[in-house]
Amino acid sequence: MTTCPCCSGKTYQDCCEPYLTLNKPAPDPEALMRSRYTAHTLANVEYLKNTMKDKAAEHFDPVKTLRFAKDSEWQGLDVVRSYQPFPTTGYVEFVAHYNDAKGRHQHLHELSEFKLEDGQWYYVDGKKETAEGHHHHGAQPVRHATPKLGRNDPCSCGSGKKYKKCCG
Repeated sequence: MTTCPCCSGKTYQDCCEPYLTLNKPAPDPEALMRSRYTAHTLANVEYLKNTMKDKAAEHFDPVKTLRFAKDSEWQGLDVVRSYQPFPTTGYVEFVAHYNDAKGRHQHLHELSEFKLEDGQWYYVDGKKETAEGHHHHGAQPVRHATPKLGRNDPCSCGSGKKYKKCCG
């Protein structure tokens, strides 16, 4: 019984595993985003490829993605906010924490866009800002509308634990 890498506080079996094993599609954008983070921790490039379309899929490099996934030490995921302005469009803002191949702590902050097609959600675009301040694909940096989580704040993953004892 391992805790799911996506920091939901649930077990892997009760969280992302059914999506990664293709037993069922993720029911909403946040579930898909969490399962894609988990796929990175497991270096499951096939799942990443199969859950993206449009602009995201055009820029996808499976070889680079596999190297990145394997070279990174995944530290946790913070979901900042998740919203669905339209029935077939959703957004998830998140921060993924990891140590790079040289052991330096990095974070990826992104506002991801998801579309529902034929009953399945797909990652279609994302606006990123890396720790070094380089912008991915010329995207504008995400403006932080929410305050940064403190160590003693309740964890954003919904586990009910303090951030420092959970995803922090």
